[in-house]
Amino acid sequence: MKKIAFLFAFGSVFLAGCPKHEIIPAPVPEVELDGHFEGTINGTPVEFTENVAGFFVEATRAKIILPPPDPSSAIYYSNMKSSETLVSVMVGLGSIHWDASLSSEPSQNQFNSFFLMPANLTPTYTAGAADGFEVTYRDGSGLIWKSVPGSGTVTFSNIVQESDASGDYSKFTCSFSCTVSRTVGPDTFTLEIDDAVFDGWFKR
Repeated sequence: MKKIAFLFAFGSVFLAGCPKHEIIPAPVPEVELDGHFEGTINGTPVEFTENVAGFFVEATRAKIILPPPDPSSAIYYSNMKSSETLVSVMVGLGSIHWDASLSSEPSQNQFNSFFLMPANLTPTYTAGAADGFEVTYRDGSGLIWKSVPGSGTVTFSNIVQESDASGDYSKFTCSFSCTVSRTVGPDTFTLEIDDAVFDGWFKR
C-alpha cells in the first residue's frame, strides 16, 4: 500500500509540473486612420488635427434607394469635426450607382473602383455632391456654408484602400480651393477657402 501511495504522489507532482501551452490568437488587422485639415478660410490660416482640440473624422454616406430598373445611388462624406467647437469642414463625393435589388449597398469592389476612377480624382463641384464634389464649412457660430457648383478646383491623391473588422475604407488626400456661400433672404454671402489639404477617408 505504501508503494502505491508513493507512485500516486509522484504522478501527481509530475502532472502538476507540466507547463500549460497558452494559445495566443493572431492579431486582428486594424486600419490606421489619421485625419488632418489645413488651409486658409476667409483669409485666416486654420489647422485641425485628429485627437487635438476634440477633432476627429466622421465618415458617413447618404443612399437613395430606387426600385429596378432605376439605379440606386450613394454619396460619401468625410467630416473633420470637433466635440469642443462648432467649426467643421466636410467633403463629399458621389455618386456610386448600383442595383439595389441585388444588394442593399454597393459591393466592396464597386466602392473601391469608384474612388479610383479618373473622373473622380478631379471631380467638378455640384450641389449636394450629386455625381460630383461638394465642400461644407460650418463656422464657429454654427452657420453652414456650401461650395458654389461649377467653381473651384479639387484633386484627390494618395488613395489607399484597406479593410478591417469595422468596415471598408478609402483613405485619401484631397487638395482644393473654392468659394463657399450661404443665402439669407435675398442676400448671398461668400467666403474663400484656399490651399486646403484634407487627409481623411470614406467608409463603405
